[in-house]
Amino acid sequence: MRRKDREIRDLDQLEDILKECDAVRIAAQDEAGLFIVPMNFGYRLEGEKLTLFVHSAPEGRKVDAFRQGGVVAFELDCGHALRTADTACGHSFTYRSIMGSGMIRPLTDREEKKVGLGAVMEHMTGRTWDFPDDAVDRTAVFALEVAQWTGKSNQAG
Repeated sequence: MRRKDREIRDLDQLEDILKECDAVRIAAQDEAGLFIVPMNFGYRLEGEKLTLFVHSAPEGRKVDAFRQGGVVAFELDCGHALRTADTACGHSFTYRSIMGSGMIRPLTDREEKKVGLGAVMEHMTGRTWDFPDDAVDRTAVFALEVAQWTGKSNQAG
Protein backbone atom coordinates (compact mmCIF):
# COMPACT_ATOMS: atom_id res chain seq x y z
CA MET A 1 0.00 0.00 0.00
CA ARG A 2 1.48 3.29 -1.11
CA ARG A 3 -0.23 5.47 1.52
CA LYS A 4 0.76 3.76 4.76
CA ASP A 5 -0.81 6.64 6.69
CA ARG A 6 -4.22 5.43 5.46
CA GLU A 7 -3.68 1.74 6.19
CA ILE A 8 -5.89 0.06 8.79
CA ARG A 9 -4.41 -2.89 10.68
CA ASP A 10 -6.52 -2.90 13.85
CA LEU A 11 -8.99 -5.83 13.74
CA ASP A 12 -11.72 -3.86 15.56
CA GLN A 13 -11.52 -1.09 12.95
CA LEU A 14 -11.50 -3.64 10.12
CA GLU A 15 -14.58 -5.30 11.57
CA ASP A 16 -16.28 -1.89 11.83
CA ILE A 17 -15.85 -1.60 8.05
CA LEU A 18 -17.24 -5.11 7.52
CA LYS A 19 -20.25 -4.22 9.65
CA GLU A 20 -20.93 -0.99 7.77
CA CYS A 21 -20.63 -2.38 4.23
CA ASP A 22 -23.61 -4.10 2.62
CA ALA A 23 -21.98 -5.39 -0.56
CA VAL A 24 -18.76 -7.10 -1.51
CA ARG A 25 -17.41 -7.09 -5.06
CA ILE A 26 -15.81 -10.37 -6.03
CA ALA A 27 -13.49 -10.60 -9.03
CA ALA A 28 -13.05 -13.99 -10.67
CA GLN A 29 -11.97 -15.44 -13.97
CA ASP A 30 -13.48 -18.04 -16.26
CA GLU A 31 -12.92 -19.10 -19.87
CA ALA A 32 -14.60 -15.88 -21.09
CA GLY A 33 -12.21 -13.70 -19.07
CA LEU A 34 -12.20 -11.60 -15.93
CA PHE A 35 -15.42 -10.37 -14.33
CA ILE A 36 -16.52 -8.70 -11.13
CA VAL A 37 -19.84 -9.07 -9.38
CA PRO A 38 -21.33 -7.18 -6.41
CA MET A 39 -23.02 -9.40 -3.83
CA ASN A 40 -24.57 -9.12 -0.39
CA PHE A 41 -22.45 -10.96 2.13
CA GLY A 42 -22.02 -12.22 5.63
CA TYR A 43 -18.83 -12.95 7.48
CA ARG A 44 -17.17 -14.72 10.35
CA LEU A 45 -14.08 -13.22 11.94
CA GLU A 46 -12.28 -15.63 14.24
CA GLY A 47 -9.10 -13.99 15.46
CA GLU A 48 -7.44 -12.78 12.27
CA LYS A 49 -9.17 -15.44 10.13
CA LEU A 50 -11.86 -13.89 7.93
CA THR A 51 -14.40 -15.91 5.96
CA LEU A 52 -16.93 -14.18 3.72
CA PHE A 53 -20.17 -15.94 2.74
CA VAL A 54 -22.26 -15.19 -0.35
CA HIS A 55 -25.27 -16.86 -1.91
CA SER A 56 -26.81 -17.07 -5.34
CA ALA A 57 -29.28 -18.79 -7.59
CA PRO A 58 -27.83 -22.19 -8.51
CA GLU A 59 -26.98 -21.33 -12.13
CA GLY A 60 -25.08 -18.66 -14.00
CA ARG A 61 -21.64 -17.45 -14.90
CA LYS A 62 -20.53 -16.48 -11.39
CA VAL A 63 -21.79 -19.74 -9.91
CA ASP A 64 -19.96 -21.76 -12.56
CA ALA A 65 -16.74 -19.83 -11.89
CA PHE A 66 -17.10 -19.99 -8.10
CA ARG A 67 -17.78 -23.74 -8.23
CA GLN A 68 -14.40 -24.18 -9.90
CA GLY A 69 -12.87 -22.85 -6.71
CA GLY A 70 -9.55 -21.13 -6.80
CA VAL A 71 -8.31 -17.68 -5.97
CA VAL A 72 -10.59 -14.65 -6.24
CA ALA A 73 -10.12 -11.03 -5.28
CA PHE A 74 -12.62 -8.96 -3.33
CA GLU A 75 -13.30 -5.36 -2.36
CA LEU A 76 -15.83 -3.62 -0.15
CA ASP A 77 -16.16 0.04 0.73
CA CYS A 78 -18.33 2.42 2.73
CA GLY A 79 -18.38 5.85 4.33
CA HIS A 80 -18.50 7.68 1.01
CA ALA A 81 -18.59 11.46 0.94
CA LEU A 82 -17.28 14.08 -1.44
CA ARG A 83 -15.04 16.66 0.22
CA THR A 84 -15.22 19.85 -1.78
CA ALA A 85 -12.60 22.54 -2.16
CA ASP A 86 -12.12 25.86 -3.93
CA THR A 87 -10.18 24.18 -6.74
CA ALA A 88 -10.90 21.06 -8.75
CA CYS A 89 -7.65 19.43 -7.66
CA GLY A 90 -8.40 20.18 -4.01
CA HIS A 91 -11.47 17.90 -3.96
CA SER A 92 -11.17 14.54 -2.27
CA PHE A 93 -13.36 11.58 -1.42
CA THR A 94 -13.95 10.11 2.02
CA TYR A 95 -14.17 6.32 2.26
CA ARG A 96 -13.17 3.23 4.21
CA SER A 97 -12.37 0.03 2.35
CA ILE A 98 -11.09 -3.51 2.57
CA MET A 99 -9.41 -5.36 -0.29
CA GLY A 100 -7.98 -8.84 -0.41
CA SER A 101 -7.94 -12.26 -1.95
CA GLY A 102 -8.57 -15.84 -0.98
CA MET A 103 -9.93 -19.18 -2.01
CA ILE A 104 -13.61 -19.48 -2.83
CA ARG A 105 -15.38 -22.79 -2.48
CA PRO A 106 -18.93 -24.02 -2.77
CA LEU A 107 -20.67 -25.19 0.38
CA THR A 108 -22.47 -28.45 -0.34
CA ASP A 109 -23.44 -29.79 3.06
CA ARG A 110 -26.90 -28.54 4.06
CA GLU A 111 -25.84 -27.58 7.59
CA GLU A 112 -22.74 -25.80 6.31
CA LYS A 113 -24.92 -23.90 3.82
CA LYS A 114 -27.24 -22.88 6.66
CA VAL A 115 -24.26 -21.47 8.58
CA GLY A 116 -23.28 -19.41 5.50
CA LEU A 117 -26.83 -18.22 4.87
CA GLY A 118 -27.18 -17.42 8.56
CA ALA A 119 -24.06 -15.24 8.41
CA VAL A 120 -25.43 -13.36 5.37
CA MET A 121 -28.83 -12.75 6.96
CA GLU A 122 -27.38 -11.80 10.34
CA HIS A 123 -25.08 -9.27 8.69
CA MET A 124 -27.82 -7.83 6.50
CA THR A 125 -30.68 -7.80 9.04
CA GLY A 126 -29.04 -7.98 12.47
CA ARG A 127 -30.97 -11.07 13.51
CA THR A 128 -30.91 -14.84 13.21
CA TRP A 129 -33.17 -16.82 10.90
CA ASP A 130 -34.32 -20.38 10.31
CA PHE A 131 -34.01 -21.76 6.78
CA PRO A 132 -36.29 -24.42 5.32
CA ASP A 133 -34.36 -27.36 3.91
CA ASP A 134 -35.94 -27.08 0.45
CA ALA A 135 -34.87 -23.42 0.14
CA VAL A 136 -31.34 -24.26 1.27
CA ASP A 137 -31.14 -27.13 -1.20
CA ARG A 138 -31.94 -24.87 -4.15
CA THR A 139 -29.53 -22.09 -3.13
CA ALA A 140 -25.85 -21.92 -4.04
CA VAL A 141 -23.75 -20.82 -1.06
CA PHE A 142 -20.02 -20.07 -1.15
CA ALA A 143 -17.32 -19.43 1.43
CA LEU A 144 -14.45 -17.12 0.56
CA GLU A 145 -11.62 -18.06 2.89
CA VAL A 146 -9.53 -14.91 2.96
CA ALA A 147 -5.77 -15.40 2.65
CA GLN A 148 -4.78 -11.73 2.76
CA TRP A 149 -6.65 -8.50 3.33
CA THR A 150 -5.90 -4.87 4.01
CA GLY A 151 -7.96 -1.94 5.16
CA LYS A 152 -7.68 1.66 4.11
CA SER A 153 -9.35 4.86 5.30
CA ASN A 154 -9.50 8.38 3.93
CA GLN A 155 -11.65 10.18 6.48
CA ALA A 156 -12.31 13.89 6.84
CA GLY A 157 -9.59 15.56 8.83
